[in-house]
Amino acid sequence: MTERALSFIVIDDSELDCFVIKKIIQHNYIKSSVQTFQSAELALQRIQITDSVDTRPTIILLDLQMPLMNGYQFIEAFENLPEEVRNNYVIIILSILPSMKTIRDISGEFKKETVNSIIEKPLTIEKLVLLLGRIGLSI
Repeated sequence: MTERALSFIVIDDSELDCFVIKKIIQHNYIKSSVQTFQSAELALQRIQITDSVDTRPTIILLDLQMPLMNGYQFIEAFENLPEEVRNNYVIIILSILPSMKTIRDISGEFKKETVNSIIEKPLTIEKLVLLLGRIGLSI
């Protein structure tokens, strides 16, 4: 079976989290590309200038709790992008759950068309494989 490449963008203000997530993806999805951003603004700028359309959407793993532009603000700005740009991406929230909030609580804060799913930190390959299978992006 031929491995199909996936494309990932990791947006997390933690350099360590970006490094670990990138290594998890690269180790398990060898042909995949992974770009990391510690700034949601820079990631949004990159998304706005990307003009190539792949047959599979790019998966954005987005932390919610970041300084300057947090994940909520990123999503708000992302929703204002043209539909033909938004359609090239699948956003997955990757975050530590705030106390007293559940994944269902956080899921209700976003439009289903914008945020596909939520993974609680820390990311593991098992969580990623299950999620990608559920959304039809497994290899």
